[in-house]
Amino acid sequence: MRRSINADFEDRLARIDRIHAAGGAFEASGALGRAYFDSHRPKERRRFPWRAVAMLLLGMLLFKGAILAQVGPETYARRVEVLWQGSALEQAGAWVLQADAPTRFIAAQLRALLF
Repeated sequence: MRRSINADFEDRLARIDRIHAAGGAFEASGALGRAYFDSHRPKERRRFPWRAVAMLLLGMLLFKGAILAQVGPETYARRVEVLWQGSALEQAGAWVLQADAPTRFIAAQLRALLF
């Protein structure tokens, strides 16, 4: 009796291995498989990463504020003025790095915390 139970089990395992090797899935006959549901699911569009852009802009503001707090407003203004005198790329950098109101606010807060 013990031999026939093991033989039946081994036969079932061999059948499952053959089905698996042939690309079959382990789904009950008549059941709707995963392929059915995947084909009816609407494809999700890739969205624009607004959160990443916002984090990048916030990081740039913090960086500008930290530089302004570290070197002081006069030195910072002089360095930005030197950039304005340079090439088109340097002028674009000067436009990005100019000390605007949020940058000055962040610099004041950092200066109060650090110095």
